[in-house]
Amino acid sequence: MSKTHRQTKDDSLTSQVRKAKVWTTVDFILDDESYFTLSNTTLAGNDRFYSDDIQKTPTDVKKKMKAKYESKLLVWVAVSPRGMSSVKFFKSGLAINQYIYRDECIRKRLIPFINKYYRDGKYVFWPDLASSHYANSVHADLRDKKVNFVQKQDNPANVPKVRPIEDFWGFLKQKVYEKDWQAKTITQLKARVSLCLRNLDKDLIHRTFSSVHKRLDFVRRNGIEKL
Repeated sequence: MSKTHRQTKDDSLTSQVRKAKVWTTVDFILDDESYFTLSNTTLAGNDRFYSDDIQKTPTDVKKKMKAKYESKLLVWVAVSPRGMSSVKFFKSGLAINQYIYRDECIRKRLIPFINKYYRDGKYVFWPDLASSHYANSVHADLRDKKVNFVQKQDNPANVPKVRPIEDFWGFLKQKVYEKDWQAKTITQLKARVSLCLRNLDKDLIHRTFSSVHKRLDFVRRNGIEKL
């Protein structure tokens, strides 16, 4: 990480930590997207296996080569200590621009979630840093709906240990692919993800997303480099 990038990240997180003192009585609502494949098998772009005879290629390598082009399902959700929004599934390859994000995620899912669980107003929405999440049309909609949200300049990049949404995806994928489960179709995968989401431990979600304040406080006391 360059000195300039580290400084920008430090400044953003420092600002976030300062504001966290004001936000001690509210919940953080986090959103994110994650890919799911049919068999939970991935192959890094730089991984290669060379062979003069494809018949002699190990079976596990053949499977990984196939998995590189495996169908994928993109899943979006917003989560807080009080629960989850409804989920949005996107087809693989679909670019989620600002208008799709605004219409499908913010208007149809985040706002109803806030209206259902946060009529007391005790929340702040902490979006993922994707460019579409901070587009002008999205900002305008959030302000129009009077949604409290973390400003872009206060939103640090690449701090997964502070954002428990990464832990959430880990819990979910562990359930989806439990006992080496595999899907044959995207429809089957979508049904499996939906089922596992409904059955996720609500107490686990509450504990995990209630930890944001402790994580930010740890940064305040120990610094970002200790994360």
